[in-house]
Amino acid sequence: MNAVRCFRLVALVFMAWTLTLNAFHVSQATGQESQTAQASPADPEQGKRLFEQNCSACHGADAGGGDGPDLHGVPASLGDPTVQNIIRRGIPGTAMPGSSTVSEKEAANIVAYLRTMDSTIASGVATGDPQKGKALYNSSGCLACHMIAGQGGSIGPDLTRIGAMRGATNLKARLQDPGANLPRVGDGPFGSKWTQYLMYRAIEQDGRVVEGVRVGEDSFTIVLKDASGKFHGFWKPELRSLEKEPGKSFMPRFKATLSAAQLDDLVAYLMSLKSAQ
Repeated sequence: MNAVRCFRLVALVFMAWTLTLNAFHVSQATGQESQTAQASPADPEQGKRLFEQNCSACHGADAGGGDGPDLHGVPASLGDPTVQNIIRRGIPGTAMPGSSTVSEKEAANIVAYLRTMDSTIASGVATGDPQKGKALYNSSGCLACHMIAGQGGSIGPDLTRIGAMRGATNLKARLQDPGANLPRVGDGPFGSKWTQYLMYRAIEQDGRVVEGVRVGEDSFTIVLKDASGKFHGFWKPELRSLEKEPGKSFMPRFKATLSAAQLDDLVAYLMSLKSAQ
């Protein structure tokens, strides 16, 4: 073996040894973090503060559900490690993001706070009959606008997993007044967020009026989707007027047309929708 080949072999062995040693140190550090989190008792008071800072905007101040689902009883049903993992890494394909700034110990504290809550708080529990709710859903024209497992319209949001994404309190409020408190997602300029399903009224120079839900917008253009599902693109400087219509929605308000019991049934059905059928 010549000197060059010998040198290369020694270098490769040294590199492999270095990589193995580094991997051991990383594994040891991760293990130490996990052991530290498990060794020291969780602090629900700190967890409450962390929840208020990081989670309450979506899940409600009392974790009873908002834009995100009701969290009462979730650690008991999924287990603490699973919930801690969700807090830190999120749920792919959903609006639940992970948080790289929350440590394993802090996630454990948040879960400890959730453990202090009564899982039977009425504000976050669906008390109706899902089967009656399904019949109401089918008879109320919901299929024309909403899709479940690939069946239905596309004017409103897909409801295939709505039970895993929204709390019962939030769903009932949206059925009663769908144009209020529209969900806001994503980070925009200067920390602003995009309001989903916001209605606009556009009037063209010839007087033609188009009313629809905003599906895209920048400084000079806007795209609206009308009640039939048709898209309309506009160059803003060419419009006679363009106005937001806050509080308005294509979806009817069911507060006046359904009884309290029927609303509970419909909410119970929607809460049962947690995955593709």
